[in-house]
Amino acid sequence: MAEKNENIRVIIIGGVATGPKAGAVLIRRMPHAYITLFQKEDNISYGTCGLPYFASGDIGTFEELTMTSYGTKRDADFFKNTKGFNVITGAEVVGIDRANKNITVRFLDSGKSANYDYDKLVLAIGACPVQPPFPIVLSPLIRSFTRPDDALHFRKLAERGQINKIIIVGGGFIGCEMAEAAASLWGIDVTLIEKENQLLPYILDPEMSRLIESEFKRKGITLFAGHLVERIELDQDEKPQVALNTGEAISGDYVFLCMGVRPEIALAQRCGLEIGAKGGIVVNDRMQTSDPDIYAGGDCVESKHQLTGKKIYMPMGSLANRHGLIIAENIAGNPVSFPGVLGAFLIKAFDINAGAVGLSENAAISAGFQINTVCGSFVDKPDYYPESKPFTLKMVYDKSDDRLLGLQAVGAGEICRRIDTFSILLQNKARIKDLLDFEHGYAPPYSEAIDSLHHLGSMAHARQKGIHFIKPENVEEKDIIWLDVREEDEVASLPWPGMQKALNHKLMHIPLGNLRNRIKELDSSSNIIIICRRGPRSYQAAVILGQAGFKNVRVIGGGTQAALG
Repeated sequence: MAEKNENIRVIIIGGVATGPKAGAVLIRRMPHAYITLFQKEDNISYGTCGLPYFASGDIGTFEELTMTSYGTKRDADFFKNTKGFNVITGAEVVGIDRANKNITVRFLDSGKSANYDYDKLVLAIGACPVQPPFPIVLSPLIRSFTRPDDALHFRKLAERGQINKIIIVGGGFIGCEMAEAAASLWGIDVTLIEKENQLLPYILDPEMSRLIESEFKRKGITLFAGHLVERIELDQDEKPQVALNTGEAISGDYVFLCMGVRPEIALAQRCGLEIGAKGGIVVNDRMQTSDPDIYAGGDCVESKHQLTGKKIYMPMGSLANRHGLIIAENIAGNPVSFPGVLGAFLIKAFDINAGAVGLSENAAISAGFQINTVCGSFVDKPDYYPESKPFTLKMVYDKSDDRLLGLQAVGAGEICRRIDTFSILLQNKARIKDLLDFEHGYAPPYSEAIDSLHHLGSMAHARQKGIHFIKPENVEEKDIIWLDVREEDEVASLPWPGMQKALNHKLMHIPLGNLRNRIKELDSSSNIIIICRRGPRSYQAAVILGQAGFKNVRVIGGGTQAALG
């Protein structure tokens, strides 16, 4: 390990997540270091990911996003007095002189500039909104949602009752969160427009996204999926109007542009640092840029995906904080590596939770994997427990060696633990067998006796033994018999719409408990697809039919819970 320079001068540019974390850790490792953090905004170390929940009213004031767990505001005085390093707000870094190792800072209140020398420099300069690819009129009622001012402006108008209808362009993380924020507390009429044919298109596969879309429609959100925006202008009442490629024009009181963010790299480009194909600053596994004395982390950098080895841009607060820790350790002379990302995420959409980690089916295929998938529907606690809630899981794995590749989860139940557990399994290059071997905590208030991840492993093994799990939208053949093995009351409350007369499909209802006695009602040469509520009964029915000599039997993975939402 290299000898530490305790009097090292470290400058940090950016004060939201990576920057404050790097400074706080570094001063603990090197108490005599001279650390100065420059932040263009007046606010520092605030919870950016909490902005939608402040906009919705779930969080009472913006100041709550700047507080420590013990109620102290994280401002410049807090970092100086508690953490031990200097923070200067209202200070924009406008230039980096790598040859002389100094930066130029412009102070926004006075307009004056000054130079500061460094031994090590940390870039935590974040991201900026993706610019619309269509013409847009300038208006305070049309804006992105990436900064505190965006949330404050919307919240003020919503509190005054000045927004009755909002239009959101973009169905990714922020677009979905803002749809809930506007509709749930404020009762605002929401229209959500997404250019792809589904919500969260780069994270979830279509059948999993449909579960979220169903929830949005139940909550009164108007969805326009697969629609392009051609322009945004003002109508005759000076209200924003969004023109679609279909010729339809939608007017509202407010428009949010939620089309994602891109790395803020202008400062890095001007000083000649390497920029990657994904548009972010290139860093190695120690978060060093192409200049070994300059580190970068957070939303301004590219990452490496652990499963594909390819570069990926993933702006997440959780990653930004980890970057800050790794940067500090390496500056302090403690070699620590960042392993790359697995793409873990979680999102709340009204009464539905959604999350994923690893590769979706589409992403895995694009990366060149030969894959299989299984989908199942479960509950987070035993059915008999009063607070039991459902969710659906989809697992992607490599069919050549059973290596786990990805998990998606959508439902009202507790999914976070499953995503986190699967993330650890992916980190350790686990296979299907490992799903069956891991030991989970069990008690009825927390989980079922056999965890849903165990069930997914069993389903994958069943598939290897000849049980065919399919998606309902993949059924395009004629002369199918849909065999519904649910109970009478289940069928009455939620009929299965599997019979399509145009394809000569037939729907039969035989409860699982009667199947052995009524099996002669079925022709063993028929092409049969079995459906139940969640999947286990369909699997058992497939076993019964297989033992009786039926060859063409398939199962709808996840049952009606996954197919119908």
